Amino acid sequence: MSGPSPLVYRGSPKHKDRPVQGRKGTRCPDWTHAADGLQPRLDMTRHRWLRTIAAELLASSFPDPDGSGKRFATARGMAFVAQDTQDGTWHGYPIPWNDVPAALLQVWRKAGQVTRRDLKRYGEFDARDIDWALGSDHV
Repeated sequence: MSGPSPLVYRGSPKHKDRPVQGRKGTRCPDWTHAADGLQPRLDMTRHRWLRTIAAELLASSFPDPDGSGKRFATARGMAFVAQDTQDGTWHGYPIPWNDVPAALLQVWRKAGQVTRRDLKRYGEFDARDIDWALGSDHV
């Protein structure tokens, strides 16, 4: 039995403005995936993922205290979750604060990484509103 993949980030077209088969997920803000001023092109495997904020978020993420195998991070008042893609990489996406394990939220609040304003602004969203996190590109 093998354990989770090492923490190597690679974005998923499911969470970007890309054509994909199946249901799209919450779209990631551009600031999470920019590398050297460039955004990923259609070929997601050739992007410089190691130079992105998304890769930094994964590197500083915390494992789910509930044992799901997911990892959680926060930046710019938003919460992010990462999942092992089972191909040697991880991909992540923004989630509402209501979906973050309470124990992690408490740690970040005590550390001052999450404010009441953040919780109000990014607390919950309709699952059909996959663009809710894109507003942070313009803040």
